[in-house]
Amino acid sequence: MLSKIQPFISKNKGIGFMLLSSLCFAMMSAMAQRMSNFFPSVELVLFRNAVGLPFLVLSLWQKPAVQTGGKLGFLIFRGLLGAFTLYCLFYALEHLGLSLTNTYGQAFPLFIAIFTFIWIPTESLKSKQVLFLLMGFMGILLIFQPSVNSPWQKHSVGLLYAMGTALGYMAIKEAQKYYDSRWVIFSFMAAGFTASCISLAIGTWGNLPNSFWSGKWVNPQGVQYLEILIMGLLALGVQSFTTQALRFEKTSIVGAVGNSAVLFSILIEIILGHGLPDMIVMIGMAFVLVGSYQISKK
Repeated sequence: MLSKIQPFISKNKGIGFMLLSSLCFAMMSAMAQRMSNFFPSVELVLFRNAVGLPFLVLSLWQKPAVQTGGKLGFLIFRGLLGAFTLYCLFYALEHLGLSLTNTYGQAFPLFIAIFTFIWIPTESLKSKQVLFLLMGFMGILLIFQPSVNSPWQKHSVGLLYAMGTALGYMAIKEAQKYYDSRWVIFSFMAAGFTASCISLAIGTWGNLPNSFWSGKWVNPQGVQYLEILIMGLLALGVQSFTTQALRFEKTSIVGAVGNSAVLFSILIEIILGHGLPDMIVMIGMAFVLVGSYQISKK
């Protein structure tokens, strides 16, 4: 029995890592959406990165990276892209809410399919797989039933978040050919930390209103320090597990399995006492499950 289980686990490492990443992401998003009632979105970007950076620096100091290197410009690009995507994520959580933000966020497999078709023909999806991707996205829409009451500018941030996430997955896959996974994560978090510090400085000292690019610093109080720590550790888990998933699996498949974040989000809402989903949501869950499973098949 064990001899059969071990090859199965080994063959599906990428999918397993992505499921862990999705669980961490669902919990992190729920916490961030709640904290957005007290902090500007750029300050949440700062918290998200500040917690994980010391762990990465310690890891790189204890075990120096063994890598080819030579693509510093690409690594910097990956970091800046990641920082911009984080700005989109936390701004959307603040202004669109958890469910609608996740609806847009989980659209990234569709953009991965489009981008891979353009830039990486060897990883392009077959027409049947594209159909299941569309099924998965339709399931997400049924689950969250997004409204169109928010201004179109805020909805556009959600779409930019999905596109940035897709490009981020592809950039991680390419960067890992030249750099240790920890340096790929470090570029992402260091860029987000630096950018958010600048945004908070501009907003606080320049006395600018909270916006996509700026925010006034708010001092955490009491238990909020613990919430910041947990959110930061979950964020580190998201990035670490995603990076590992992309070591073992195609970007398109990793993106499709990422749809499971929607199911984890609903499970968290049930645990928090928000009740069972209605029939339309149950149908959407089935669409996501079937679509993700089919797209993940070798």
